Amino acid sequence: MTTLTEAAPPAPAKHRAEVATALPPARGQSFLKLVAIELRKSLNTRSGRVLIAAVLLLAVAAIGWQLTHLPQGPAGFDGFLGAASTGVMLILPVIGVMAMTSEWTQRTALTTFTLSPRRVRVQLAKFVSAIVLSVVVMTVVVALALAGTALAGAVTDHTTSYADLGGQLAGAYLTVALNVVMGAAFGAVIAQTAVAILVYFIAPTAWSLAGPALFKDNANWLDVFGAFGRIIERDLNGMLPETLTAIGIWIVLPTIVGLWASSRREVK
Repeated sequence: MTTLTEAAPPAPAKHRAEVATALPPARGQSFLKLVAIELRKSLNTRSGRVLIAAVLLLAVAAIGWQLTHLPQGPAGFDGFLGAASTGVMLILPVIGVMAMTSEWTQRTALTTFTLSPRRVRVQLAKFVSAIVLSVVVMTVVVALALAGTALAGAVTDHTTSYADLGGQLAGAYLTVALNVVMGAAFGAVIAQTAVAILVYFIAPTAWSLAGPALFKDNANWLDVFGAFGRIIERDLNGMLPETLTAIGIWIVLPTIVGLWASSRREVK
């Protein structure tokens, strides 16, 4: 006679199979969700909030200075926008650098790339979030510049001018976005915040100072600040090849190298 124990079917393996088939398939995170996560990372850190606050405070201070030093003639929006966007051009790219280096300097890369193993996708989300943040901050700065221009017309005897408003905004937004992408690209290549920020500020500046002395007019081919100036002024001055080459060398190439390096960097 067989016992109850001997007659019982071997259920554990079957049970495991049933449980496995009953589980819903795992879904990857959408790209928009990754962008939202990276955007939140940039805003949730104390350093990120301090940098954005510094940009806005500098914009307010610059507009105040512009109001007390109005030139002869109409109070132009271009003057207020140029003064207010100085802090954006100088400080906002640092947030792009920090967005790319944070996983490596704060030792969160293991967690991030475990949850989202496709590294290039995560890095692209970081680039997009940096651009989105730059657009939002620049929009606030533009609103401050518009308010400053209107205030100049209201409290002084100057007339106001908004000539070529659309062109000015297009040049400003494009230049800010390129500047932030360049900072993020340097961060992706170097992966160390302090070193990446240092190289970002020193390397192009050194070329813009030493290049003309060494290579005369040929230095324009690698002068990214000159390219930014032509873009923001909407006047390429017959230098489209030089402008595109400078952007390609200082922005496109580091972006490609940074994505490649990030996908192969050892996670510690």
